[in-house]
Amino acid sequence: MPLTELLEKPLQFIMFGGKGGVGKTSMSAATALGFAKEYAKRRKNDKVLIFTTDPAPSLADSFGQKIGNEPTQIEGAKNLFAMEIDAKKVLEEFKKEYGEDILDILQEGTYLANEEAEELFSLDIPGLDEVMGLKKITDFMDSQEFGLYIVDTAPTGHTLRLLTLPELLDDWIKFLASLRWKYHAMVRQFAREERVTKADQFLLEMKKTVKKVRELLQDEKRTEFIVVTIAESMGVRETEDLISTLEKFHIPSRHIIINNIFPKEDSDFAKFKRKNQEKYINEIKKKFSNHAITEVLLQADEIQGIKSLESLGKQLFV
Repeated sequence: MPLTELLEKPLQFIMFGGKGGVGKTSMSAATALGFAKEYAKRRKNDKVLIFTTDPAPSLADSFGQKIGNEPTQIEGAKNLFAMEIDAKKVLEEFKKEYGEDILDILQEGTYLANEEAEELFSLDIPGLDEVMGLKKITDFMDSQEFGLYIVDTAPTGHTLRLLTLPELLDDWIKFLASLRWKYHAMVRQFAREERVTKADQFLLEMKKTVKKVRELLQDEKRTEFIVVTIAESMGVRETEDLISTLEKFHIPSRHIIINNIFPKEDSDFAKFKRKNQEKYINEIKKKFSNHAITEVLLQADEIQGIKSLESLGKQLFV
């Protein structure tokens, strides 16, 4: 079943995920192009933004043009924009903006010396750079500049970590808030006053960000997670793990794309490959009977540029 039905839904956020090398970038790029063309056909003014936080991005290769850390117009697609987010750069900007506030919380809520607090703050919080990249997109969504956001995620391991980040970040904020509570309790005891500082405002903003990200990811009316896989044993196993995590965190996922399926040809090699793949295709259909399955044939040439993405899109949108 193709992705055509998604065109009729009021989606704002579509994520593509799966193991490395299954064609997530090609599928997400072709889908973004398909939505942009459909919007243009319907004379809708909604613009589409496709982006990635993958540390090894390849959107630029798919579209055959340079793409930066800010929305870039895709040549040949009127209302399609792309962005390769440098998550580490976003994190550095975050630390620059809020670093003093976090240090204040650590220094005032603990017995750490200034040097110790700074050393603790300099440690990497796993996945924080990725959630900051996602925060940048939620900030874009607040501006309502784009009508649809499509995410080409990093391979499965990174994606699973990204999906659990709201919970982990929430725990991190609770820890900082507990330090802040101790500080305020001490101030009330000795100064007999209550003061709201910039550090307190920072915690409130971060709490709002986590809530916003969690609500976005779990909103079945606005969000869809499309799993991309291939017809082989490892692909099936990773798809099981990914869908299990999506269900655990209540993230809507109703579509699976099986990519690189050998066409039905007369050669012995093609027949052998197709027969072997059909075993896993049937397994995927049986295991995930509640999902819509889209089968995509192996492409003869490398998928690069608007024309090849349009050709791929004909299999995704019928």
